[in-house]
Amino acid sequence: MKILVFYDGTCPFCVNSARVLKRLDWFNQLDVINMYTPGILERYAIDPQKALQRIQVRTKFGTIREGLAGITYISLFLPLLWILVPFMAFSQWIGLGQKLYDWIAKNRLLFPVPGYCPLPGKETIYTEKIDD
Repeated sequence: MKILVFYDGTCPFCVNSARVLKRLDWFNQLDVINMYTPGILERYAIDPQKALQRIQVRTKFGTIREGLAGITYISLFLPLLWILVPFMAFSQWIGLGQKLYDWIAKNRLLFPVPGYCPLPGKETIYTEKIDD
C-alpha cells in the first residue's frame, strides 16, 4: 500500500512542495493527490478544514498524520530526507516543530513561489494527481 499525501492544489507553494516530494520519491512510495479531487477527502475520512490548514498524510497502515508529523513520516521513505528525520522528530518532541510548520503554512504567501494562492476563497481547483 502506498502513502497518500493530500495537498492544496490551488496554492503554488503547496503544488511546488508536492512536486518536490514526488521527485524525491525514488522508490514510488507516495501517491500525491490534490485535496480538491472530487470525493477524495470523504473517501479517506479527512476533515476538509484540517486539510486546508495542514498537509494530510495517510500512512501505509491507514492512519492519518498531519502537518509536521506527516512530513516526518513521509521523510522516512525518501532517502534524501533521512538526515532531517531526527531534527523533525526532536522539534516535535520539544513542541516547536508543529508551531514552525503552522507558521509557514499560515504565511505561505510570503515565500517566493510564482503564482497566486487564492486563500481563503479557493477560486481555482485542479484535480490532477502529481506523478512526475
